[in-house]
Amino acid sequence: MFDIAVLGGGPGGYVAALRGALRGGRVCLIENKHLGGTCLNVGCIPTKAMLHASEIYHQAKSSRGIGIVANDIQLDQAAFTGQISKVVTNLRKGVGFLLQKRGVEVINGTGRITASNTITVDCEDGTREIQAKSIIIATGAQPVKPGFLPWDCNRVITTDQATTATSLPKSIVILGGGVIGCEFATAYAELGIAVTVIEMMDTLVPGFDDDIVKAITKSLKKRKVKVLTGARLDKVKVNDDSITAIVGGKEIQADQLLAAIGRMANVEGIGLENIGIQLEGGVIKVDSKCKTNIENVYAIGDVAEKIQYAHLASRMGIVAADNAMGFETCDARDIIPNGIYTHPEIASVGLSEKQALEQFPEAKVASFPYRAAGMAQAYGQIDGMVKLIGKADGTIIGAVIVGPHATDNIQSVTIAMRNGLKIENLAHTIWGHPTFAEGVGEAAEMWLGLPLHTL
Repeated sequence: MFDIAVLGGGPGGYVAALRGALRGGRVCLIENKHLGGTCLNVGCIPTKAMLHASEIYHQAKSSRGIGIVANDIQLDQAAFTGQISKVVTNLRKGVGFLLQKRGVEVINGTGRITASNTITVDCEDGTREIQAKSIIIATGAQPVKPGFLPWDCNRVITTDQATTATSLPKSIVILGGGVIGCEFATAYAELGIAVTVIEMMDTLVPGFDDDIVKAITKSLKKRKVKVLTGARLDKVKVNDDSITAIVGGKEIQADQLLAAIGRMANVEGIGLENIGIQLEGGVIKVDSKCKTNIENVYAIGDVAEKIQYAHLASRMGIVAADNAMGFETCDARDIIPNGIYTHPEIASVGLSEKQALEQFPEAKVASFPYRAAGMAQAYGQIDGMVKLIGKADGTIIGAVIVGPHATDNIQSVTIAMRNGLKIENLAHTIWGHPTFAEGVGEAAEMWLGLPLHTL
């Protein structure tokens, strides 16, 4: 009998397993593919490796402005894709090593819940019944595959195939202008690949702060990405050596089409109906302790949250494992940083400016432009800013950062929000100089009406 059985080995599942073991539990982890899940194997990590390489390539080709003349810059596709694979393999091995050293038993196979304390696992060598005092469901999500696309053709791919490809297309149509679509568009465009993004809504990254929308749109167009918003893909024709996307009667020809229109929770085929697990909005319904409606069963990550972030899954894994081991823990999951790894990077936390002003008409907004920052000028990357949104009393309710290291720098605001600090606390902090992070302090000074380096 295990103390905890974790179903799924992604960033939520393996973290839950490690935490449970650290709390003294006997833990097993059931995974039917690779440790690390979507994030490590076909998502966050390989895309960031792609984006890092594409940024270096792009900067090298446009470095004359800073006095560096680099002639005949070429892309070695085999080395490019090989490096991505190497990064993924090394991290996956690292996860396996940690689980082994912590005493977690990894079971390779496809599991389904057959009772409130039982998971039946189909392994290569037969079926195994796993008994556990608590079960943590961490089965993640999978790419949405619209039925009208010709999936039997290798020219129509999901993000899973895009991150594991051993070669790159000469041109590509990306269906979906959300975060994932825009990140891929950035990487491909910086590598010199012709990119067209088709987004059904009126803007890219719909639902995000207006300043984020503007920054991403400007960035992609600067990289010669053809952006079609308010557009619907009518049909895809497969040719001998290409595909043709038909949008509003117009034909767009490309080597491949990448479907990046979101991911759906893996709730089918895992036995939820066997014990009466409740769903809500397509995901498993859980409380602040990550508990389902079944007392000893927890759910975490993409299968239990519509906000699909690896860092949220990991936090939920910690919360679930603690509770399963008798250490009462909860998390409201209402202050969650998000990052968009386009160039420039973009990050936000809390409410957008529009949401904030709708909910709190007295709210104030202050933005500090990176063109006034010493480090941004030194780097020659002045397209960016820090925006702070606060209630009249200085309570921080939102923030947006656009620029280098935005996804790192948003953490200072996230920590402040989670700990009830106010904007004046940010202003009174001594920020290192020169750094991009000090833009947060400058924005705080502006919010207080005491701007230093801007008029």
